Amino acid sequence: APQAALLEPKRSLALGVFLKQVKRPVRQIVRDIQEGVGAPYGAEKLLELSRMLPGAAEVRAGVGGRPGSPP
Repeated sequence: APQAALLEPKRSLALGVFLKQVKRPVRQIVRDIQEGVGAPYGAEKLLELSRMLPGAAEVRAGVGGRPGSPP
């Protein structure tokens, strides 16, 4: 079955590099952000991460933008 990509290849590659640099599991990064723990990353790294991730409109278009998909 074909997979839907939420990120363009260039952004996906940049995100992979970022995750290797941070050296923390993705779940830990998500948990830290949800809990407001940004010190291990620094403001610059978090800003870099926010620029790489898809926005809400991109997620809706990527997930629900296919014909036959619910809105």
